[in-house]
Amino acid sequence: MRRLLLSRTLASVCGLRCISANDSDSERLERLQEQVNGIKATLKAMEESKRANGLVRLYGTQKLAKLDIKRILAIFNGKTSHPPIFCHKTLPIVLAHFISGLDTLPAGLNAMPSILAVRGTLLRSFQKLVSCDIPVTYDQIQFFRRVLEDIDEEHAERDLLQTMAFGILELKDDLSRHRKALLELKTTSERWSDLPISEEQVLPYEELADAQAPLDAVNRSMVMYNFISRMFLNSDSEAATGEKRCKVGMVDLEINLENVVRNAVHEAKQICTDHYGDCPDAEFVITSESKMFKFPFMSTTIRYIILELMKNAFRATVEAHMKRNSMGMITCDDMPPVRVLINLQEGIEHACICISDEGKGMTEEALGMAMAYSYTSVSKPAMDLKDGVGTTSSEPSALAGYGYGLPMSRVYAQSLGGDLVLQTMEGYGTRAYYYIKIA
Repeated sequence: MRRLLLSRTLASVCGLRCISANDSDSERLERLQEQVNGIKATLKAMEESKRANGLVRLYGTQKLAKLDIKRILAIFNGKTSHPPIFCHKTLPIVLAHFISGLDTLPAGLNAMPSILAVRGTLLRSFQKLVSCDIPVTYDQIQFFRRVLEDIDEEHAERDLLQTMAFGILELKDDLSRHRKALLELKTTSERWSDLPISEEQVLPYEELADAQAPLDAVNRSMVMYNFISRMFLNSDSEAATGEKRCKVGMVDLEINLENVVRNAVHEAKQICTDHYGDCPDAEFVITSESKMFKFPFMSTTIRYIILELMKNAFRATVEAHMKRNSMGMITCDDMPPVRVLINLQEGIEHACICISDEGKGMTEEALGMAMAYSYTSVSKPAMDLKDGVGTTSSEPSALAGYGYGLPMSRVYAQSLGGDLVLQTMEGYGTRAYYYIKIA
């Protein structure tokens, strides 16, 4: 009896049918062999997973150097290291820190299905990297490049950032179950109509406060991995021609900060106009040296952060000073402008972009939540959780709703040696300071 139970249990684990007494000898032998093969495959997968997790712990003990664009440029220009070997050595360490960060997320966040899905994707990527030979020969380098391309494609298909955001929604949904039940009682039953609970209390942002710093650390690992990996994938493997290069990998060698900021502001104005029908003006104040001084950086990162800040500033301004003309359309003619100050001088450590609006500012509580992951004040968020499944809205707000814009902007800024700081004056407006490390 015990043997029969064991056989059925193993068959269940391996997804196999039990051997029937009605089977012929050959059928029994065939099914027995299937069971043995299934058990072997299961044990092999368990051993590989155990070994991989052990390697993650080993690689995770190695310290990571901070991202420094000039140091990375020296590596990819072949001045201080061999880029393929640098990537082969560094990327598994970054992924190990990424995975370890997910494992230690607090408040049960590390047990959410979406977070576990991200971990599984990262563990497979880690296994692929550590299985690669050190890329020394041409063939080894090309194989390593293909592995990175496969990993990049798998990460894009999984959409790591969005999947992690769904993990936060899953935790919020779990933590909110009892509050939602009480709210439903309050709204559907006269007996419980006096319950002291409001709809605003349903989302437990305060209970997720301890997850903020660990999420920042995890996302910095994501930024570092993407930056180094794409530096390699986007860099020329062949010897450069005699022409002067303007870009190495992901880094623009000579950024014109004013142009990058103006282009991002113009894009934000277009988004605001498409959404509201009009947009407040943007006033620029630029220090004299900012027009001439150039430095190496990623224009895509600056554009992303400025776009997020300007969308927030325009939205706050429009909603605080909402006016409509005789046709019932929103007009921004009499609205205060959003001011953009660019300060960049030779000899300083950080350039600074200050964006200030008169959008009535925020309370201290709202300011704290502005940097909270997956918090959004819009009525149609870009992401939602229905029946335990993450979905993206078909009609999200064009100006906000993803809930990752500001916290990820700060992560990008801090990952590259800068920072993003918000200051607010309730009833008046908000200022955002974006610091960019240039020295």
